[in-house]
Amino acid sequence: MIYFFDDYENFSAENFLNFLPQNRREKFEKLRLKRDKENCVISYLLLKKALKNFGIENFEYEIGENGKPFLKGNENIFFNISHSASGVAVVADEKPVGIDVQDILDVKNGVIERCFSEIEKERIFSSAEPEKEFTRLWTLKESAVKCNCETVAFLKNYCFDSDEKTFEKYGKIFTTSERKNLFISVCGEKEFLEIIEIKTEELL
Repeated sequence: MIYFFDDYENFSAENFLNFLPQNRREKFEKLRLKRDKENCVISYLLLKKALKNFGIENFEYEIGENGKPFLKGNENIFFNISHSASGVAVVADEKPVGIDVQDILDVKNGVIERCFSEIEKERIFSSAEPEKEFTRLWTLKESAVKCNCETVAFLKNYCFDSDEKTFEKYGKIFTTSERKNLFISVCGEKEFLEIIEIKTEELL
């Protein structure tokens, strides 16, 4: 399942710092922007909730190849984190998984030329809401790259022409959801249809 948080109006990062390990607090202190600091705290607490489903109470994670995070000393559980200005999403599974959350983006022609196929370009520019279609496709590509531990250079290798909420392609199952002003897409070995909304008082 996906854990999702967007309750920023009731959230104060300083109230939760004591529940973070030392290395996470150090990262928090190095960040400059308020939203980045908030997401640093929220993403850790959401991950803690997600890992409880696998009986994991205490954990450390590191950043591996191409920026993909992994649990230190536990190779059987995979997770991924994504955040934007409007929300944080976390997913965990027993198989490799990638997630991307993105606020609705303006259509960027330069990005389209570098990262999108002709089929995808047609979908975007023929859409009644091109910004939404651009963002939806972007999150699908990002989720695939993150699941497969690749870099953004591989984004153009993935082409999506389906508008279904869940579908199979490239040997993976993709799930995408629109929530308020953002999209969440997941790439993994199964469907991720359930989104658990976490409010500030539920973070601990």
